[in-house]
Amino acid sequence: MTTAASRIFCASRDRSASATRCQRNLVRTAAPRSAAAAGSARPGRPLRLAFGERHGWITPLAALPLVPAFAILVCVPLALRAVGPGDSTGRLLIATYPIAAAAAILAIVLPSGIPAAAIALIWLAFTVLAALHGLTRVFGSSGRIEELCIAVGFMYLAVGGGWLVLWRSGLPVMDFGEHVPLLTAIHFHYAGFASPILVGFVGREVRAAGSRFWPLYVGAASLVIVGPALVALGIAGIRQIEAPAAAILASGTALVALIALATVLTRVRGMVARSLLAVSSAAAIVAMTLATLYAVGNPLEISAIGLEDMVRWHGSFNALGYVFCGLLGWNVRRM
Repeated sequence: MTTAASRIFCASRDRSASATRCQRNLVRTAAPRSAAAAGSARPGRPLRLAFGERHGWITPLAALPLVPAFAILVCVPLALRAVGPGDSTGRLLIATYPIAAAAAILAIVLPSGIPAAAIALIWLAFTVLAALHGLTRVFGSSGRIEELCIAVGFMYLAVGGGWLVLWRSGLPVMDFGEHVPLLTAIHFHYAGFASPILVGFVGREVRAAGSRFWPLYVGAASLVIVGPALVALGIAGIRQIEAPAAAILASGTALVALIALATVLTRVRGMVARSLLAVSSAAAIVAMTLATLYAVGNPLEISAIGLEDMVRWHGSFNALGYVFCGLLGWNVRRM
């Protein structure tokens, strides 16, 4: 999940009455129901939720804990392999990953509380090490924006690790809703960590090709670098920048995906790798379009997509289509 998180945060703070009702409905649908109960929608309830219950769908908020688990177990190791160790810090990162990932999954499985948060601290330590690795990459990037993207991705992972600990603690965080720590952790594992790394890989190919799209890439990559930080400021309470921050991050990501379709795919050998990267780019465009529609339209109450649909569709396109297929594609290309 990427920019959708910044708008979901707003809904989670209960400042919008319609979003509050939507969240209450989603939480209620997570509880087991009999077939008879599932078959009858409550008055005024969205028809799509009643239809989903009748067919046994998992409600979006009930399935959300699977999203950071997928990032930790699948996306992070794929990113580490695609980037390579680089230096001694990178090699230590790869060596300590299995223990850190096991601790993170255990923390997710356990009931929220102090024990779960304490175990999640192991993952936080790993993400801090990743941030240090990213910092070393900054100094070795020679100012190349594509390498800065990869470095910043590692640095943002530490933010996701911190929010994962807050989520597993179960403690209230400022005036945020109960789902905000989880959504923030998801945001920084995908939009903060994985997406800049994918953007960096695209940049390497665009530079090597001497493409005329290079100036356009530089602008788009800059948006991807600053976007998660702007979203974080929105989370911290500067509500005026939430929608612009989401639109900035979505626009930068979608533009890089378009450049990848136009330039990078022609340089990738192998049908499997090319197909995976094509799916990744297309999914990024769809996911970012949904995010922009929600981010810009929701404050005006004219959004064509609701909260639960954002979690379901934007999250699926982003996590499975864009991030997973993209990281897998770059790994296949290395073989």
